[in-house]
Amino acid sequence: MAGKKRSKIAIARGVCIGVIFAIGVASAIFHTGTGNYSSFGIGYIASICPLGALEALFGRFAFVPRILIALAAVVLLTMVVGKAFCSWVCPVPPLRSFFSGKRAKRQDAEERALAAKAARTCYVEGASPERHAVDSRHLVLCGALGTTAIFGFPVFCLVCPLGLTFAIVVGLVRLIGYNEPSVTLLIAAAVLVLELVFLRKWCAKICPVGALLSLISRANKTFRPTVDTGKCLRCTSGDTCGACAAACPEQIDPQANLGAAPVFECTKCGKCADACPASAISFPLFVAKVKEFAPKK
Repeated sequence: MAGKKRSKIAIARGVCIGVIFAIGVASAIFHTGTGNYSSFGIGYIASICPLGALEALFGRFAFVPRILIALAAVVLLTMVVGKAFCSWVCPVPPLRSFFSGKRAKRQDAEERALAAKAARTCYVEGASPERHAVDSRHLVLCGALGTTAIFGFPVFCLVCPLGLTFAIVVGLVRLIGYNEPSVTLLIAAAVLVLELVFLRKWCAKICPVGALLSLISRANKTFRPTVDTGKCLRCTSGDTCGACAAACPEQIDPQANLGAAPVFECTKCGKCADACPASAISFPLFVAKVKEFAPKK
């Protein structure tokens, strides 16, 4: 049986992740100065991981204009595109998918489907449930900043999947190019595989970068998933369709915002639009006010 054809947005997302990863690898091999996920740019014009920027400030307890400017740039970008970094740039989700077995992927799909069962009504004004403003990711974020302040260096970076990924790349470059084997390479690879295989909830429950972006993305009002209630099966026919919520990695219901996570957690991956059988979901630049639409009985 042939696999499902990938959508244009899925292909674009994969290409974007691949190109950015390739630029980082090229920087490590050819010393182009473009950097990697921790500090991406050219020379002095570089963005910096927002968590790394905060850790640098907490570790130094000093006013560093360049770090503050880079952090402000990341904040502004996040306000425009939300948590798009998590699905369009971060290599952790595709790496986890690569290392995960069929059983783990099936469990993820089943969990998303269960979360979607509670989100199968049409939009009603004020129907969105209250959610906790703070979760385990934010506690990890506080821990990362706290340990940095105590020890004077970014402790979390030692186990961050993003940092470990390029630590492995650099280790392989030195091993192959300069014949310099390193125990650090083996340790980094072991820790990364451990996180990808056994910590399946890393993105949803642990990642402090995602926690920080989620706090900033509350101000994001652009490129949010928008449902055309004139097409949505839940609104037009009273159908119990929950395909969009079941497809969302963040367990968001874009139709009624009744999912396990609020809509500002959206990573703009487009999987909900791909899954919608009525093609009712789009990502407009600005979201118009949602029209109240009661489901047919």
